[in-house]
Amino acid sequence: MIIRELSAAQCTAIVAANRLARLACSSDNQPYAVPIFYAYADDCAYAFTMPGRKLDTMRANPNVAILVEEKGEGRTWQSVVAEGLFEELPDQIGHKRLRERAWSLLSKHVDWWEPGALKPALPPAADHAPHVFFRIHITRMSGRDALEA
Repeated sequence: MIIRELSAAQCTAIVAANRLARLACSSDNQPYAVPIFYAYADDCAYAFTMPGRKLDTMRANPNVAILVEEKGEGRTWQSVVAEGLFEELPDQIGHKRLRERAWSLLSKHVDWWEPGALKPALPPAADHAPHVFFRIHITRMSGRDALEA
């Protein structure tokens, strides 16, 4: 087995090609990791969540990371860690364009709203909507792959 470092372009290609990641966040010295569906564009991972521990944790500490993995044939694999900053896209004046961008990118994919518990109603803007759109500004990526020797 040969383990190699991935280039920045290879890392970006893997993150852009996938929709499922593991989100890592931390608050009060307690790490928390959960799966999320996302869409990648403009150096950002766009996603949505429901109120709860994940959102509370990201609001308390916006430094987050996502892990994107691909399993290949046999024992081959690729793995990318993308670090960045959480930015909430609230349903408020001044964020409409970004919320629509998130909605547009995410809704291109079947079941993009899973594993959330509730599919948001179209259009995404409503008073006191329980779902929260957000993006992660990716500031650094690193990755590795494994090839059969």
